[in-house]
Amino acid sequence: MDLVGLKEVLEPAAKGGYAVGAFNANNMEIVQAIIEAAAEENSPVIVQASQGAIKYAGLDYIVSLVKAASAGVRVPVVLHLDHGTDYGQVLRCIRYGFSSVMYDGSQLPLEENMAMTRRVVEIAREGGVTVEVELGKIG
Repeated sequence: MDLVGLKEVLEPAAKGGYAVGAFNANNMEIVQAIIEAAAEENSPVIVQASQGAIKYAGLDYIVSLVKAASAGVRVPVVLHLDHGTDYGQVLRCIRYGFSSVMYDGSQLPLEENMAMTRRVVEIAREGGVTVEVELGKIG
């Protein structure tokens, strides 16, 4: 099954009254375990990669691992960038095949964060990638 965006798994979950698990992964074994468990439970799943995981494993490997592991399952799988604070990194994730990204500009002044968020959304929309954002600061 092809990777899907957050909307494709969260809307049915909201209507059906169930949760969708989101799990961070940075190597093959973790990716395999997450997707195998989702398939066994017949549950959609969100596989997240942090900027640290991408630095550790490499962007191309993370994308390839998740695509390979999800190819043989019948459950929806989202590949999501978790808390992408670097605009360039967010764009690279979109280009490399992530189906969803989180742009976290919460450390920027609100107006700048909103402007950057708009840019991310415009680019992501062209590729059918869903976007989660963090506009405010969490104390």
